[in-house]
Amino acid sequence: YAQNFEDVMLWRALKHIEQGFYVDVGANDPTDDSVTRAFYERGWRGINIEPLASHCADLQRDRPRDVNLRCAAGATTGEIELWECEVRGWATTDKEVVMHHTSAGHAGVFHRVPVDTLGNLCAQHAKGDIHFLKIDAEGFEESVLLGADFVRFRPWIVVVEATRPNSTEEKHAQWEKILLDANYQFAYADGLNRFYVANEHHDLASSLIYPPNVFDKFVLADQVNAQALAQAQERAAKAEAETVHAKSAAQQGREKAAQAEAHAHQLHHALQTVVNSRSWRITAPLRWFGLQAHRLREQGFLPHVKTLVKKTARPFVGRCLAFADARPGVKNQVVVLARRLGLYESMRSVYRRLSGHSHSIHASAGNSHMPNQPTELSQLTPRAREIYAALKAAIKNKQDSR
Repeated sequence: YAQNFEDVMLWRALKHIEQGFYVDVGANDPTDDSVTRAFYERGWRGINIEPLASHCADLQRDRPRDVNLRCAAGATTGEIELWECEVRGWATTDKEVVMHHTSAGHAGVFHRVPVDTLGNLCAQHAKGDIHFLKIDAEGFEESVLLGADFVRFRPWIVVVEATRPNSTEEKHAQWEKILLDANYQFAYADGLNRFYVANEHHDLASSLIYPPNVFDKFVLADQVNAQALAQAQERAAKAEAETVHAKSAAQQGREKAAQAEAHAHQLHHALQTVVNSRSWRITAPLRWFGLQAHRLREQGFLPHVKTLVKKTARPFVGRCLAFADARPGVKNQVVVLARRLGLYESMRSVYRRLSGHSHSIHASAGNSHMPNQPTELSQLTPRAREIYAALKAAIKNKQDSR
């Protein structure tokens, strides 16, 4: 996150510390160019000193574990005038720096903000070791260091911005003696900052010999953010494509539903046409009887009904056949009518089953008088036997009279 890899260097030296503590003077934004953000994400916490209201509000929102103080750190307590312009990170109390920025065309305004010494602030909020102190006060670094208490509070590493704002002009000579006199040794310069290590932790100096390199295995926050943005855009595009597909499927579903509704309407119209037809009304009784027969069949009643009908109908049909046998003229007319209606064969089959006759109706219909060959009396009905006996007697009497 840090603009000049300060966090990479500090992590190399202090990565063995779990849940360490830091003090950030001039903390500015909680993420952009932040020296402490990477540590916060790894469980560290600390004190953020930031005089600008907007940045302090952002810190309060994004750094709930930290102590976020809206004030400036200086050599004494009280109030100071802080100049703020449109460029993030350029706020300063140094009149010379303000003149430099305004001469370059940058406009700004002054705010009165509270100021306290670093020693007092650490006494109020620091508990235990301070693993590193970072100072970026835009030309006010000397005042910050003068207000520190390096006897009571000894950060293991101190990182101080060492050039005039927005230039490579070194200015550490103004304040370096404060650190050296407090038993700190210079360890590393990165072109913007100078790193100092407390004498009691001199072993950390060996981690600060070389600048950030491939062996630190760090990744730029901007690169991670760009990848996250690309992935978010990819997910958004995928979601949009899925939405378009879903809308298309929904449209197809609506079209199919409309087609089904139209088809159902056609079927309903056709059904109403059938129901309203004359043939449907005429055949209503047949459908009713068919339905009743189906219900009877399901309930097992139909076989019983058939048996009952056969028992009732057989005697009746037998009497009808006997009546027809006794009247050859009637039988002949029935045969002629059956032939005309195409019912002859079916009636002949029924006649044979019910009467037990071996000869056909057709044979009887061919001769309305006596048949050429007598029929066995056991095969005739009682009335037919009477007629046969009477005819036979009449023929015998006629023959005798001759």
